[in-house]
Amino acid sequence: MITLPAPPARPAARAGNRLIVPVTSGALVALNWENGETVWSVPLGATTPPLPAGGVIYVGAGDTLHARDVETGAERWMGHAAGTLQELAIADGRIVGAGAGIANAFDLTTGQPIWGKILPPAGDVTGLAVSGDAVFASFADGRLVALALADGREIWVRTIDGRPSPPLVRKDSVYLGSTNNHFYSLDVRTGKERWSWRTGGDVIGAAADEKSVYYASLDAVVRAVNPGNGHLRWKHDGGTRAVAPPLALDGAVVVAGLTPTLSAFAPLTGAPQGTFDLPGELHGVPLVTATLRPRTVAVVVTLKDGRAYGLRALSLMFNESTPPAAFTLPGKPLTRERLP
Repeated sequence: MITLPAPPARPAARAGNRLIVPVTSGALVALNWENGETVWSVPLGATTPPLPAGGVIYVGAGDTLHARDVETGAERWMGHAAGTLQELAIADGRIVGAGAGIANAFDLTTGQPIWGKILPPAGDVTGLAVSGDAVFASFADGRLVALALADGREIWVRTIDGRPSPPLVRKDSVYLGSTNNHFYSLDVRTGKERWSWRTGGDVIGAAADEKSVYYASLDAVVRAVNPGNGHLRWKHDGGTRAVAPPLALDGAVVVAGLTPTLSAFAPLTGAPQGTFDLPGELHGVPLVTATLRPRTVAVVVTLKDGRAYGLRALSLMFNESTPPAAFTLPGKPLTRERLP
């Protein structure tokens, strides 16, 4: 556990062996993933979560997009948007940034602008996703906009009631929830509603694997549904209110909440797999390694008060129960032999 120089300003990100954290003092801090030691720190007032790719960390600061070297923090390039950037996404050799009423695309290597789009006022961006040849941005007023990745032209616009959660794009569908207590599946090509289901609270966000879509809501329930028709596969009381979209991992669905901080469920049945608690409220989504290895940090979480924790996966350390005490010696007694 380490204490950051200041509380986090935006969710942290993992870039190789680095943990990148924007803090409220106006700095971008890189920590060693394994021990939490500070590797570098540069002055940068982040307005987006950092986004790593190919040894570079991309982060928006107001209307400026910065590309910095992951290992040293050195500036690679800067690009300028039409307004304050709030969310970033990467696809097809370009990085897309979106903010209230704006979207811009830049070349991933050089930072050269590719296109810019002025959108109708719709409030802050609540999420940004890319898939195939399209970009999907959700806004606070309930609007979901699909833009062409190539040139930024508008493909379709869909409006739902309430404030939407970040969109999740999976195959031919866009999934998102809302503060109107509904979870939606929209056609990725047209934006038409395929199905929707009512929940008992605001939907925080969703995750998916090959078999199911998982979403968490403020009724403290985690649900798994069929991606095609939305039919419920299982639901389970998470025991706490979710504070971030769930994570669909290999063999577990992890939900971040208030207390306990982390809860895990079996993807096929929803059976609880365990919980982990921390003395504070989580900031952002837990960061989990793609491959769990024994004796190495597998999960990093940052708290709103500025503490960061690195956690190891104990189940991979081959812990064994203490052997019972031996009250009798093993084997059998032998007759003592005497020489003639």
